Formats: sequence, C-alpha cells, structure tokens
Amino acid sequence: MAPPVRTNLDQRMNLIKETMDEFFESITKEYKHAVNAVSSPSEVPVEKVLKLRERAQRQAEALSQELLLVLTLNQPLLQDLRVIAAYLRGVDVIERLARHARDVSLCMVEWSELETPGQDDILRKGLGELGQNVSVLVETMRTCLIEQIEIDSDEITSLWATIQSQHQECIQEILQAEKDVTGGRNGRMLLSKVSTRFERSGYNLVRLAGLWHYALENEWVHYEH
Repeated sequence: MAPPVRTNLDQRMNLIKETMDEFFESITKEYKHAVNAVSSPSEVPVEKVLKLRERAQRQAEALSQELLLVLTLNQPLLQDLRVIAAYLRGVDVIERLARHARDVSLCMVEWSELETPGQDDILRKGLGELGQNVSVLVETMRTCLIEQIEIDSDEITSLWATIQSQHQECIQEILQAEKDVTGGRNGRMLLSKVSTRFERSGYNLVRLAGLWHYALENEWVHYEH
C-alpha cells in the first residue's frame, strides 16, 4: 500500500502557522484595548476597535479556507488531522475572542456615559485584573499552537481557576455595590457583561487547550473541570 501523499504539506502548514500567529497578534491588540477600556473607558478608540473586529472576521474566513484546502490537496496522517482539527477550532475561538474584546470595549464606553460618583475603583480594578489574566491565557495558547508545544497543565488549570474565582468576585461586587456607583440597573448589566465576556473567553481558551493536548498526545483531557 502506497504511503500517504504529503506533497508540500509541511510547507503549507508552516504558512498556516504564520497566518495563525498574525491572527493571534490581532487578538492580542484587541484584548489590550479591552483591558485598557476598563481603566480608561473614555479613551477607547472605538473606530479602531471596530476595524480590528472586522479584520478578525476576514482573517478567520481566509484561515479556515486554507485549512480546508490542506484536507483537499493533501492526505494528512492521523496526527496531522488532529492538528488541523485543533487549528480549525482555534480559528473559531480566536474569532470569538475578537467579538468578546469588542463587546468589552463598547460596554465600557457606554458605561462611561452614565452618571456615577466616581467611586468605582474597586469594581474596575477587579475587572481589569480579570481581563489581564485572560490576556495571559491568550498568549499561552498562542505559544502552544504556533510553536506546537505541549500544554502546561498546571499553569492552565491554575490560571483558569483564578479566572473563575475573579469572575465570581466581580459579579458579587457589582451586585452588592450601591446603585449610584454602578450607574444604576443599566450600569450593573454593562459591568456584568464585561466580566462574563472575559470569563467566556477564558472558558473557550481552556477548552481549546484540551483539544490541543489531544492533537499532540491523542489523549482527551478537560482542563475546564
């Protein structure tokens, strides 16, 4: 039986890794804007945030097509298929991160327009720290997928536990704060949405980490538990 045809597969996968890295770079910028929006909501570059989101959509479409092209033109081995499947899932996760980052930035812009007495430092500090930890998780997954290295399970599970704990604390503080401090009912909803978007980004990244472990080791793990 003839071996699988891997003509140009390695070269094509290297190009895909470069494109994936560029995609991650866009998301890193978006998340930087999102985290900065928590501390300085009145200084959010709204037009730039929206453009980055549109760019992420285009990048996701192009990268998905390239990955499907690999399946069409080559005969990947089983491990190659697992990596490609993880990359396809990664494209979806990164695109969602772009959406979450945009939502955080726009929520903070809207929240900054509400009348508050300015006694919200504790609330915004917690949200900012939550966003920073999600940014660390983004960079961790970027390194693993681009350099094709194994997940540090202790680091991932510890970071995810911290994100979950911070999210719960943020929600509690938002619910317990005085109405004027949060900007009323609408303000609570906006701040809660910011916390939830950060937490969901973390969850999607941790699920991707489990799939990446499977791609490399052919073993299912669930870091989100």
